[in-house]
Amino acid sequence: MPGWRLDDSRADALMLLEIDSVSFSYSDKNRGDTHVLDRFDLRVESESVHAIVGPSGCGKSTLLRLVAGLERPTRGEVRFVGPRRHAQDRALVFQDPTLIPWWTVGRNLGIGIEFDTTRSSIYSKVRDFTAQRVGLGGLADRLPGTLSRGQQTRVGIGRALAYDADVMLLDEPFTHLDAVAARRLREEFETHWQLDPRTYVLVTHDIEEAVLLADRVSVMSLAPAHVVETIEVDVGRPRTVDALTEPGSRAAIARIWDVLDRASQ
Repeated sequence: MPGWRLDDSRADALMLLEIDSVSFSYSDKNRGDTHVLDRFDLRVESESVHAIVGPSGCGKSTLLRLVAGLERPTRGEVRFVGPRRHAQDRALVFQDPTLIPWWTVGRNLGIGIEFDTTRSSIYSKVRDFTAQRVGLGGLADRLPGTLSRGQQTRVGIGRALAYDADVMLLDEPFTHLDAVAARRLREEFETHWQLDPRTYVLVTHDIEEAVLLADRVSVMSLAPAHVVETIEVDVGRPRTVDALTEPGSRAAIARIWDVLDRASQ
């Protein structure tokens, strides 16, 4: 049966993500069947950052929705392999923060635990800690409409952190930010990962962002998409923006552009 499942058979391993021969199609009454993914295979190592890039419309966001469980594969399987160390197996940060406008920042941050019976007793502690962690400590009583775009993005990321998942899925979270805000949040992302190195899957259209943040970058083909190639980023951590000038970064960027150019034809 196509779908996703949690595999606890490897008790000695931290949780990793395996996408095994996943295909996905949907039907439209005007266009008929649209094939988005075709036997898509990917392995995301535990406690790593894995970036996904590809041509526009190739199915990057659809892939994250499949991993998040918001869609089900036509065939194939998504597996979370290894013991769960956090409350949930996965959490998704959307491209748009999708905040509830009439809820305060604090309540938006804590939505994942507010309705979790096993953690509701520590709701206020997790909410307040997360607000401080993402730089929103003094804004917990504000409404989303009073925040800048960068602050709203912090709330979206903070909400996923508070949800407390082993695998974090990020769908172009910095794409709507100005250059200064995006740079600051990328630096903060690196700091968060150093302090709490969970497994991250980052979808982005920004090649330099992918190389700066990720350990590996996979390039998707045009739809129906598959992985054309996965490139290792041979640069040490922690990283700052200056890491983009290192030989390992330059080599990875050049290789990704070369593969992406071929994948877009």
